[in-house]
Amino acid sequence: MLMNFFLAAYRPVYIVFLGINTAVLGTIVIITSFADPTGNFVHYIGKFWSRMNLFLAGAKVRITGIEHISMGSSYIVLSNHQSHFDVWSLIGHLPLQLRWVIKKELRSVPIFGLGCERMGHIFIDRGNPQKSHEELQSLRDKFNTGASVVFYPEGTRSTDGTLLPFKKGGFVMALQAGIPILPVTVNGSRHLLPKDSTRFRPGIIDIIIHEPVPVDGYLYETKEALMEKVRQIIGSGLNRVQRPSI
Repeated sequence: MLMNFFLAAYRPVYIVFLGINTAVLGTIVIITSFADPTGNFVHYIGKFWSRMNLFLAGAKVRITGIEHISMGSSYIVLSNHQSHFDVWSLIGHLPLQLRWVIKKELRSVPIFGLGCERMGHIFIDRGNPQKSHEELQSLRDKFNTGASVVFYPEGTRSTDGTLLPFKKGGFVMALQAGIPILPVTVNGSRHLLPKDSTRFRPGIIDIIIHEPVPVDGYLYETKEALMEKVRQIIGSGLNRVQRPSI
């Protein structure tokens, strides 16, 4: 009862502070990015922003499988998606230079949208498949700077934790660029911040990094086999760990 009362009083304060720190750090990103065209330095500002806001929300992140990442390599990172906290968890804790595929509507958010653009993230128009395809092609330049690109193949957040059908975009990009896929499973985030809710609560988010999946031997015509393999790997990690509250 006392915890519920505290959270009810704290959530509005947190949301106000989130807006303030996003505006401040976003402005710093925009200014700094002009001396950092690769986006590699300002990425660390994003990591700080992500870790800080998770910490202030009472979210603790545990990560396993870091040994599967080869430092300096680029990947197509494919993860399941259950909560907005997933984004902060991956930015804050994966030891990679991450770039994101973001729906174009977020580009119009003051400071945040421009900040994301200056960090090297890509905005796509989901309602225009041809334009989205052209925009995704620009992602290939990111690999030249040592970056990895994150896709949520489900396309939206799962409400009950089960995997939704996968979309092909990330797989096609991996095949075109010849970049290995890094499957990632996130557990627990939907219990901390459910879809379509601002009623966050403290707890633990577990990230499982699986072994990379090379795309050698796969073609566009056989991408369904690749999609199914990665889906099974990500699914194998779901609910594999305990999530005690903190």
